[in-house]
Amino acid sequence: MENTGLTAYKKAQERVRRIKGFYKHLTAYLIVNTIIVIEGLRGIGILEMKMNDLDPAFLEWLFWNVLAVPVLWGIGLLFHGLRVFGPQMKFVKEWEENQIRRWMEKEEGPRWQ
Repeated sequence: MENTGLTAYKKAQERVRRIKGFYKHLTAYLIVNTIIVIEGLRGIGILEMKMNDLDPAFLEWLFWNVLAVPVLWGIGLLFHGLRVFGPQMKFVKEWEENQIRRWMEKEEGPRWQ
């Protein structure tokens, strides 16, 4: 009996550690990417003002590279969040059960309630 409680405690402790790791990742994402976007766009603006003979294609490339970092990192963050919260998302499970029940009622009548 005591071993079961210890196992449950260890599982809960690991879950909290994973959630905490996700929130640290989210915080780093927000701070770093805010700085990258603000400073990157400001830098592009300075380049446009100071250098008249700058190739517009280079500026466009630079602009998309500034935006690519938050987008790509955001995709990684999304997968991290799905790994941490995915299987335990209660509303998804409830939605699935409601859909199954609804389709079964359509196919075989209201006896599945």
